[in-house]
Amino acid sequence: MTCSTAPRDSVGSCGPAPSGAARSQSQVLGIQRNPIRFAWIALLLTVALAGCASGGKTPIGHGLADLTNPALGPDYAQWLVGPISFLATQEEVATYLGLKDDAAAQELIAHFWARRNPRNQPQNDLLTAFEARGTEADRLYSEAGYEGRRTDRGTIHVIYGPPKKIDFEVASTGGSPIEVWTYSSDAASGLNGRKPAPRYRFRKRGDLTVFYHAGSEPLQRGIHGPG
Repeated sequence: MTCSTAPRDSVGSCGPAPSGAARSQSQVLGIQRNPIRFAWIALLLTVALAGCASGGKTPIGHGLADLTNPALGPDYAQWLVGPISFLATQEEVATYLGLKDDAAAQELIAHFWARRNPRNQPQNDLLTAFEARGTEADRLYSEAGYEGRRTDRGTIHVIYGPPKKIDFEVASTGGSPIEVWTYSSDAASGLNGRKPAPRYRFRKRGDLTVFYHAGSEPLQRGIHGPG
């Protein structure tokens, strides 16, 4: 598989996250908001919501191809890949996939996090938690040229935090073992507001660890979502 060039949250690079202190929220957003363009992004989202209300909603998958916007530059084309796609609404995903330039992508990313900071606090708690877990995931799960947070295990880690325990099962078909993450029934809700599933299974396919369903071949990364 090719290296994901998606930004770590707005601007970034593929591969493990750099060591050192977590980036500030202004670094994550990477922009100074343009009020006119910001309002335009809000209008786009409003139009998307109206389309869904009128029955125009088309489900969007979580595969790499589903979430890549080829009209954008390498810093933004795959911003949706990984946990962002499980935090974003279908309307936000559709709007992002319809953008034609990087400046619009920057503004939508800023609007995305602003919508998740309704009290307009100086520090966006959701973004802070997202970045902290993302840094952990980058350290623990980066592989095959992908930042850890963009992998399947990293996505679950960012959304729900670390599992209560990790076990390994022998695959009935042989080959690499199956990694099983278990979350307790009293686990806290994730960043998406939902409880984690009791278990998530992963298995190595080539150089990448992907979601796995017993009795089937390993799924392509990002096809199955958390929760």
